Amino acid sequence: MDIHMERTDVFPWRIRWLAIATGFAAALALFPALLLLDPALLIAGGIIQPRFPSAGKWLVWAGTAGLSVVLITYDVLIFPGPLPHPYYMRLTFSTSTILIAWCCVELVVDGVKRTRAWRSMPPVEPRPVSRSLWIFAAVLTLVIGWGAVQAPSGYRHSGSLSMLAMSLVDVVIVAASDISLIRRFLALRRTRRADL
Repeated sequence: MDIHMERTDVFPWRIRWLAIATGFAAALALFPALLLLDPALLIAGGIIQPRFPSAGKWLVWAGTAGLSVVLITYDVLIFPGPLPHPYYMRLTFSTSTILIAWCCVELVVDGVKRTRAWRSMPPVEPRPVSRSLWIFAAVLTLVIGWGAVQAPSGYRHSGSLSMLAMSLVDVVIVAASDISLIRRFLALRRTRRADL
């Protein structure tokens, strides 16, 4: 395997630390609401990404996408409303929103640079998918899938369309991750058959 290709799969330290800082700021803002899955994904992804590039990348992207929906929803509820909100809520949500927007911009810019770099490089054999990654993907698919099945009944009573949208974002991310793993597995299998 080409070591240079492996290293290009690791986010720059700036993006990893921004993801971790955003996760902590959002966890502080969302703590009373117990919506800590997306901040935890960002923190975990930022920490493990140098050691597990693919899994860390998916965790950072998933945490960023899910947290963007959560923070936008809460910003819409907190800021324009006539109800007085404590100063710390406005401060933590403002900080989290700025950090998540910055994180989104950094990830998109990094993604564009990576896409250009990968297109200019010769094709390489895809990395094998480890059993632990398959198990992680299966557990995540089951957890998010179960939540998606339960979502309509839970949100019908509250009438919260935004909460349903948050669940749908998680479903789309997990489906994209599963499709990516399957494509990588099939590409590796085709490559190995061609070599025989």
